[in-house]
Amino acid sequence: MIAPNPSFSEVPADALAALHEKFGHKEFRAGQGEVVAAALSGKDVLCVMPTGAGKSLCFQVPALLREGVTLVVSPLIALMKDQVDGLLRRGIPAAEINSMVAPEDQERALDRASTGEVKLLYVAPERFKSERFRERMAGMKVSFVAIDEAHCISQWGHDFRPDYRRLGPAIELLGRPPVLALTATATREVQDDIVAQLSLRDPLRLISGVVRENLRFVVERVRGRDEKDDALWRHIRGSGASLVYCASRKQVERLHDWFRSKGLASRRYHAGLPDEERAEAQDAFLTGGAPLLVATNAFGMGVDRPDIRRVIHYEIPRTVEAYVQEAGRAGRDGLPSDCVLLFHAGDLHIQRWFLDAANPSREAVTEVFRVISELGERRLELTADEISKRCKIEVPSQAVNAALTALDKAALVRRGRRGENRAKIRVFPAIDELFGSEPVPPGLSRLLVFLSKQLGEGRERSVDLEEMADLLGRSEDTLRRGLQRLVELGRIAYVPPFRGRAMEVRAESMDEAVLDAVDFAALAEKRAREEKKLDQIVGYAQGGGCRANYLLEVFGDERAQPCGRCDACRATEKRRAKGPASPVEAKILTTVLRAVGAHDGRFGFKKLADHLVGSKAESIKGPLSRGATYGALAGRKRVAVEALLHDALDRGLLKMVTTRLAGDRTAQLVSLSISGREALVAATRAAVD
Repeated sequence: MIAPNPSFSEVPADALAALHEKFGHKEFRAGQGEVVAAALSGKDVLCVMPTGAGKSLCFQVPALLREGVTLVVSPLIALMKDQVDGLLRRGIPAAEINSMVAPEDQERALDRASTGEVKLLYVAPERFKSERFRERMAGMKVSFVAIDEAHCISQWGHDFRPDYRRLGPAIELLGRPPVLALTATATREVQDDIVAQLSLRDPLRLISGVVRENLRFVVERVRGRDEKDDALWRHIRGSGASLVYCASRKQVERLHDWFRSKGLASRRYHAGLPDEERAEAQDAFLTGGAPLLVATNAFGMGVDRPDIRRVIHYEIPRTVEAYVQEAGRAGRDGLPSDCVLLFHAGDLHIQRWFLDAANPSREAVTEVFRVISELGERRLELTADEISKRCKIEVPSQAVNAALTALDKAALVRRGRRGENRAKIRVFPAIDELFGSEPVPPGLSRLLVFLSKQLGEGRERSVDLEEMADLLGRSEDTLRRGLQRLVELGRIAYVPPFRGRAMEVRAESMDEAVLDAVDFAALAEKRAREEKKLDQIVGYAQGGGCRANYLLEVFGDERAQPCGRCDACRATEKRRAKGPASPVEAKILTTVLRAVGAHDGRFGFKKLADHLVGSKAESIKGPLSRGATYGALAGRKRVAVEALLHDALDRGLLKMVTTRLAGDRTAQLVSLSISGREALVAATRAAVD
């Protein structure tokens, strides 16, 4: 942990009293006290604290000790509700404002906050789009602003949300009260961006134990899907609940079916499932005690099941931040739990694909603009899939969306914002009931009465569904289902809004020269940052040192020391207990390192093993069929030599590097790591001596 500022090392007595009286704790956990003391002194704070370490107490306790209301910005409605309900049970006045709260209840909450009756007011960042909300907040006495999941404000963070960008101006509107920015995952670069975006004033930065001490980190390297499935099965057979993360919906479906075929009560969760099934799966896993959930990263933020004994990543995630946040959902009850990454170098292809799709090339942006231009219309209602199909080069729909974002920033097109695509509704006159139409159920009857009052009868009206859902105090999905049911009953005509994002072409000319307005340098910088993030998580998977130590160093935690629990620390301890390698073992390892060094980053494990055993296969020709190490391990089986190469990788002496091949394909090839080069230099010197 970064050493606390000496002036905040003493926690005020009234804060300790509030902690004990309202929350039942006698003392703060590591880091909490410093944040509370700094907040009560009026200082801005940036707090990076692991999932489950008690970040909420860092703003809930100060809120009780100062005049006015503490404004808590949170991106998740479910998390808001849980925290507000928990505070109310403790007798602490709190309220929430979001799209699931009826308008009259929102006004009531604001009235109570303005009089000081509410001490904590939870709001979603999207609320600051509302002029009415900004007007109400402007005259309110706000003691603190607490921003949860603060990494969402940074475009370099793994979960960037544009609505968070409104928070800087909003804080100024509130009279610039002290700000507490809290997150479980922010690298040094993201921390700096949070400070800049929120204009934090000389903030206390507290980076505390990004990984909790009850977590054991394990990277298990596998050589194919069958071996990976075997490893997965072995891990989930342990006692307690398991959460398995996959990189794609397709993989979630495969594993879900596989588990069920083996008699396990698996649940699945991804964005392609109906809302009802996702909600049922989440509820079954979080509150119903279901033992196994297979999910994409769509599942996670706000997850609060304490007894998840293991979080297993079936494929490597794209960033260290995402990994730490997802793995940190294990063992929130403080009991020993495992965080397992099943690593196969081939899995990097899918993350490379996602990276390429999110960062389109100049050629892809140009091709998307050509498709738009040739349509010759100023307003277009085309989905990304439709544009992708019209492209003459391969541009996936995800890359189309990224290209359109770049064109939008360059003011060559304007992409429609959410809510701009409006539905069309016509309410049929009530006289239809004379013809024996099916009666309307009570819940739908209320919706029909609302529509009749708002829109009248007999005329088609254009409607913003998000706005209507807010007025009704329902979710937009619930409203859509209600409208569809009224159509089936013959009571309304309903044309849903265009489900994509309409666009308006603003370029004065359709000539490709206008593309000079696109900031391709910024696109290249963004790609470079994302490649660096991918390299960081690959470094975690391939490194031979302490796993926890590696993660702590990425996040700037200066406390980093070998944990003694992870697979790397245990392997190091076993080697020490075994004693130094025999001269023969040392010579073989040096030979392996020399072979890799001679063909650094040019071949994979199998070809290097063939080279070392002196294979005469047709595929082993050119540089692989000669050199000092060709046939140096002749007489050994190729599979045994390949195992030696993998062992060197496990020890951190080798690493995998991504190499681009013809046709924009990539391959993972073997290279010496820094530790491997140092070991080879040391062995060479020893041989000379």
